[in-house]
Parts: sequence; structure tokens; C-alpha cells
Amino acid sequence: MPSSPPPPLTTKVDSATKRAIGSEQGLGARSNLAGSDRPGSKLSVIGKSKVFQAAALVVLANLLLVVTNPFKGVDPDSLPTMKSWVFWTTQDYKQEVNPKVVLLGSSLLMNSVWMQEAEHLQKNVDIVVNRRTKYLESVISKYMKGYEGTCFNFGLPGSMVSDDYMIARTLFDKDHTPKVMVLCLGPRDLMDTSFSCAGATTAFKYLERFTDTKDLLDIAYTSAWPKINFMLREYIYFVDKKYHSQSVLGEQAKTTLNPVFQKVAAPSAFNIKTDFDKQFAFYRSEVEKGVFIAKPNAQTDSFYDNGKDWKKRFKNSNDEMFDNQKIWLNKCLTEAKAKGITPVIVNMPVSELGIKFIPPKVYKRHVDTLIEMSSKYDCLYVDTMKEGQFDMKDFSDYGHMDASGGRKIVDIVGRSLANDPRTKAALQTSQVQAEGGSN
Repeated sequence: MPSSPPPPLTTKVDSATKRAIGSEQGLGARSNLAGSDRPGSKLSVIGKSKVFQAAALVVLANLLLVVTNPFKGVDPDSLPTMKSWVFWTTQDYKQEVNPKVVLLGSSLLMNSVWMQEAEHLQKNVDIVVNRRTKYLESVISKYMKGYEGTCFNFGLPGSMVSDDYMIARTLFDKDHTPKVMVLCLGPRDLMDTSFSCAGATTAFKYLERFTDTKDLLDIAYTSAWPKINFMLREYIYFVDKKYHSQSVLGEQAKTTLNPVFQKVAAPSAFNIKTDFDKQFAFYRSEVEKGVFIAKPNAQTDSFYDNGKDWKKRFKNSNDEMFDNQKIWLNKCLTEAKAKGITPVIVNMPVSELGIKFIPPKVYKRHVDTLIEMSSKYDCLYVDTMKEGQFDMKDFSDYGHMDASGGRKIVDIVGRSLANDPRTKAALQTSQVQAEGGSN
């Protein structure tokens, strides 16, 4: 019979040996842990991480793009944007060559001058796309023999002095520098309590595509988060330049591929829109042509009670915002002088109801500031509240005016421009230059 396998042999290990083995294992484990705790070891592991390497490449690529800025030469007008008031007005303004007079201000200016223009022309006027004010031209001609030249209404809804500065900085250039810039300012244009910061307006956001605004950071953004957002846009390249890159690469793709597609494919029914229309495909419109039409002989006695909104805008003196906008006013006047433009400051009229809800010290501060700035920059100051005879029938609400009010404003401004030696000289000089060039 086969013998059964021998039983397994047990190995006796004394307690001293066990302790020795255990101590060696403990030392090895501690040694490995100590090695893994070394800073160099951790950095080595992180450096080998695919995530870290990818992040490093992105940072380096972004730095290279910020330094080289390969899309800086993009035409700002080719970039997609919302069709806003400032967009349409800018497009219209660029059609004017060497305008003589440009009016800047808020809707207090825009509405009344536009309505009066329809009365003067005796035809419908679309304020969205027709900003020339021929009535102002006729008034200047009445007081200045032989005057010729276009006048432009650049009033924008909700515009602040900071927006006026951006217009002067970005659009008063080359063939579009006026001889006279008229700042038509109401009390809210310097201290509106419902206003946040200069860089937050639609006008500012649109116009900054035409210029580098890093020098405006501290006054354009008066709180922390808007400044952080600006820095993110400025230094994370594709946050701010994504549309620039799309414009450049899209044009390159069309140049390369269009010849091929034209040979092998029939025209597409989906491609009937112009490039101008396609530019706004993914943007809503703030305003469109044909929506705001002023009709002649349509002056009414109706009055819109916007007292609640008016009180909100003037509920306090908003000293911080006023001080900020005063800086912008200085910059706007300095910009005009630097470009050879003669500035004019106009204090806009306020209704009897409106003036009652403006704290007296706020209104006095407003007028005193306009007088101070006109003296500092040696420019004409016109106070329509003293020059004109306004009554409630000229107003459509607490601050805005109808055609009758617009006529009074333009009459005062036109007469003042023709009679003041500084503005008269600027307008006559340009007229002499034009006549000399035609000989």
C-alpha cells in the first residue's frame, strides 16, 4: 500500500527572531513613507501628470497670444455685436465726412431734436438711422452768413458723460472730427443713482472695441468684480478675442474654400443674407430701423408721468458717482482740445415738475460744475434754463421734450454758436478751408 504523505513540518521561530523581522519591516515601511514625503518627489509626480502638462501648455499658449496678439488688426466693424442705439448711430455718423457740429448727450437731447427735425423737414424721420439735424444747420446759417456744413445729433438713451468721452475718443478721428462739440448735459448725466459704473453701459462696451481701455480701468470700473472681469477679458486671450479670431479664421476659410464650393456646389438657399445680416445672427437687437419714427405736425399735449423713475434717479446726491463723472468730463474736454475741436457746454432744460424733485444742492452743484468747466477750458457755456422760455407744454414727461421744446433748444444753441467768437471762428475757419480747397 502506498504510504501516506508525511505531515508538514512546522518551523519554530523564537520570539527574538519575530521581533527582529518585525522591526526590519517597520523600518522599511517608514523609509518608503519618508521617501514619498520628500518635496522633490511630490513635484516629480505632479510634473509627470498629464493634467499638469496640459494646463502648462494652455498657460504658455495664452501668454504667447497675449504677447503677440495675432488678431489685433481685425476691423472692429467686422465683429458681431448687438444692434443697439450706439451701433446704429455710429454707422450713421461714419457716413458723415468732416461734420461741422456734433451734439452729445442723453435722450433729453436725442428725442427733442429728432422730433423737431421731422417738423422742419415736414416728413417722417427715423431716429435710428437718420441723425443729421438740418434744422440746426438752418439756424446757424440764419445768424452766420454763408455757413455750410452738417450737424449731427449723437444723443443716446441713458448716456453719461463717460459715454460722451468714449465717442470723442474713438469716433472723432480722420475724416470724422467735428469743428465744434456740444455737450448737452442734464443733472442726471453726472450722478444718476440708478447707474452702476462707466464701463457697464452699452455704449462703453461697444465703443471700447475701437480703442485700448487699460488706461481707463480705475475710473471705468469702480468696484472689485467688474475690475476682475476686465482683467480676465484682458489677459485670458480668447475671452476677449474670440470674435476677433473667428473673424480672421472665417475670412481665411472663405477665401480658401469658396473657389472650390463655387465649382462643385450650386448656390444655397440658406446663404441669401448679406455679411452685414450674418454679423448679428446670434445677437438680439436693442432697436431696429422703422421702430422709432417722428412724424411732422404730431405735437401733442399728452404728458407721461415718470415721476417715480425721476425720484429714483435723484433720491440722493450720489457724490461718488458725481466725482467719477466729473473726471470723465475733464477727459472729454481735454480730448476735444487735443484734437483741435472747440467744445461747448449746454445746461439742458428741466420741467417745473422735474426741478421740484431734484435736491437744490444737487442742481446747484450741477450748474456750478458746468460753469467751472467752461471757465477752465475756455469754452462757451449756454444755460437753456435762463436763455429759453420753456413751459410744461414743451415737455412730454419730467425731463424729455417734444418738438416745440426741441425747437427752442436748437434755436438757443444755433444762435449761441453763431455769435460766440470762439465757435464762430472755428466754423468760419473750416468754411474758408473748404472754399480754398474748391478753387
